[in-house]
Amino acid sequence: MLTFSTMNNVFEQHKVILMGEGFNETITFEGLPDDLEDELNIGDCIIGKAKAATFQIVNNGDKDVKFRWSSADKDEFRFYPAVGHLKSKCAKRIKVMVRGTQAIKFEKIDLTCEVNQIEQAAGQ
Repeated sequence: MLTFSTMNNVFEQHKVILMGEGFNETITFEGLPDDLEDELNIGDCIIGKAKAATFQIVNNGDKDVKFRWSSADKDEFRFYPAVGHLKSKCAKRIKVMVRGTQAIKFEKIDLTCEVNQIEQAAGQ
């Protein structure tokens, strides 16, 4: 409950009950091109020439995780690293390379990142 008073009037007091809901995403992406929240916009590419974009994968959770990128049947996309471990409260820079061999337009395709909680042995 929040109580506040009207300035210069000691007889007027207001009470307000505040309610809300919050959540914490365990894995987030930061620094995506064009400041997008969950989209990777690489822009136009030259056929036969690689184009790169970088961003960070962030583990906001309390447990270490293993991640694995999958571009499914999209051979034009490569992630570096494609597989890795990410400690709790840490981030890792990801580089994605796109190289087309023919004229093609990709729009709103799924490039998935599988994330699993892991327990690493002491000293790793």
